[in-house]
Amino acid sequence: MNPVDYLRGRFGRLLSRMLPRNRAVEAAPEEPPEAERPYPLKRLAISDRDLEEINALLPWHAGTLLRGRLLGRLGVLKGKRMFPDPVPDRRILWLDERLGLKEKSVLEVGCFEGIHTVGLRLFSRDVTAIDIRPVNVVKTLARLSYHGTSARVFQADVESLDSGFGRFDVIFHCGVFYHLAQPVEHLFSLAGMCSHLFLDTHVAAEDRSHETLESRGVRYRGMSQKEGGWADPFSGKSARSFWLRESDLLEALGRAGFARVEFLERRRERHGPRVALLAYRGEPRGDA
Repeated sequence: MNPVDYLRGRFGRLLSRMLPRNRAVEAAPEEPPEAERPYPLKRLAISDRDLEEINALLPWHAGTLLRGRLLGRLGVLKGKRMFPDPVPDRRILWLDERLGLKEKSVLEVGCFEGIHTVGLRLFSRDVTAIDIRPVNVVKTLARLSYHGTSARVFQADVESLDSGFGRFDVIFHCGVFYHLAQPVEHLFSLAGMCSHLFLDTHVAAEDRSHETLESRGVRYRGMSQKEGGWADPFSGKSARSFWLRESDLLEALGRAGFARVEFLERRRERHGPRVALLAYRGEPRGDA
């Protein structure tokens, strides 16, 4: 039985009172020419009612467009995710331009609600995604399904990853690193799992880098940040995280065994500086 039909049978009356009409999103960006991608999405015949049900059933905090209609929700938290996210977004396009993802295996660290997962599947048939929150695993699977594609999605703690989980050509790591309490140890774990690491993360501003984090006998400068707790969908699992300075992030990448780093973007956001980079695996330093 179709999952939506099952849920409709059990909760139909309740949902009929909860569901808003699903209208096309005004002034939303156009969907990309998916047919031009290596692995285009299947165009499924999804009714407005089915889309309204899945939007009501899950606690969405972001949205994508499904032929002009919204899958998910926008503006649930003030100032965050106010517009539909593009699929794929510019970071996935950068990655494909540099590496060619078609024959690459990709691990997405922290899939959230599956928006990047869908985008990655347009370019690679071998995509694995993980997230620490079980509800994000469910939301990612739902978004993949409604967009007409699939991937392997698991509940896993990114800070417990090691090579036993698998080896991948590329790790796609966006918006998670700055929520970690032990970011340097995390880089050493990732280095044994991939050939390339795409990392998009906040870094500590120079004038706020007054704290140190010791890892493997080396001290790294940065700043400690309070996390919002498990109930905050945009926070990590720990009470506090540590943001590295850009120079200390580069030092940690080199010690972990990433021999070359290419910066793709530096930008300022409301919480501080942020970088996007592509790190290429080499031999770890002798003093690591």
